[in-house]
Amino acid sequence: MRFAKDYEFQDVVALFGRCEATSWNELVRWLRANGPACTFLTPGEVARMVADFSVLDEETLPFASDPATAYEVAQAHRRTSAVLDALKWIERAQALIRGDEAA
Repeated sequence: MRFAKDYEFQDVVALFGRCEATSWNELVRWLRANGPACTFLTPGEVARMVADFSVLDEETLPFASDPATAYEVAQAHRRTSAVLDALKWIERAQALIRGDEAA
């Protein structure tokens, strides 16, 4: 399945290198705007980051500008329901990019 791959620490490093965010919300907004067409992350990685960073934003956890800390905190606060919602979102977003009528 195209969306099966979870992100790893180095993916968070790559994200932080491209997005100069100062909050979880900024990371989520960047991923939602750029993630569906992203070439350095898979759709599954984008979806799971959206899910995990959204949870951190909702829980108002302090932003971690260090990728290692961000990765650890995000993994520790993962919610399955958020991941499932994000996977549905990325699937719809990619269908729209491809021009699929079923989107």
